[in-house]
Order: sequence, then C-alpha cells, then structure tokens
Amino acid sequence: MRNVVLITLASVVAALAAQTSAHAAPTFDGLWATSRKDCRDKDGPDSKTFIDLENVIKGKPAPLVDQYENHCRVDRKTPAGNGLVLSTTCFEFWDDYNKGANGRKVTIRLSPGPKDTLKIDGKPYLLCKRKSDLPKDR
Repeated sequence: MRNVVLITLASVVAALAAQTSAHAAPTFDGLWATSRKDCRDKDGPDSKTFIDLENVIKGKPAPLVDQYENHCRVDRKTPAGNGLVLSTTCFEFWDDYNKGANGRKVTIRLSPGPKDTLKIDGKPYLLCKRKSDLPKDR
C-alpha cells in the first residue's frame, strides 16, 4: 500500500513539473538582430541587441539591454501578457553607464514570437545566439 501511495505521489509531482515547464516564461536572454547579416560579429552600427536579464555585476543583479551606443540598465521588469515591459536607464557610452551619468529613461517592450524570434518595441528580431552560447566575457 505504501508503495502505491509513493508511486501515485511521484506521478502527480512529475505531471505538475511537466505542466509547469510547458508554461514557463519565455527567455529573452541572448543576442538578437533584425537580419542574419547583422548577426555577424563585426563592429559598427547595426541592429544587434544583447539582452541579459540575469546579469550580475559585483554580486548584485544588473539586468541590461545593450545595442550599438545604447547601453540600458533595466530598472524594472513588468509582465505584460506573455512578454515584458522594461523600464530602463540608457547611456550612450559605457563610461557613463558605469558612472550612472547622463542617462535617459526609456521603456522597452519585449514579446516572444514564433520559433526563435522576438519583437522589441514591435519590431521583429531573430535569435543570433542564446546567452549560454556566447563568450562569458560579454
């Protein structure tokens, strides 16, 4: 009898875990661009956008959204449907980002799309690389 109860309990836990993972929030972390051409690793202005909502600096959470000359510290994440609204402070230069100087408030809307796509402020982006596939020194 005890084995039947344990097996039943294990089955219920497994079913709940599978159901929870099936409805897990989409991950936005990674390198995104509006075209495959922009996914290439080159310097200069393009659409590449790096999102790291789990970023940590000096042991403290420091989520960020980084585009060419547009480095945004995420101040607040608000769920919106199946996406997120990010309240950010953006800086043109990394020195300003590090000092917290000359920032401007920007709202960024993220919403998942089909098969490795994402909309950033309504504009479609393709996944270039997941965060886990990028070099750790980013």
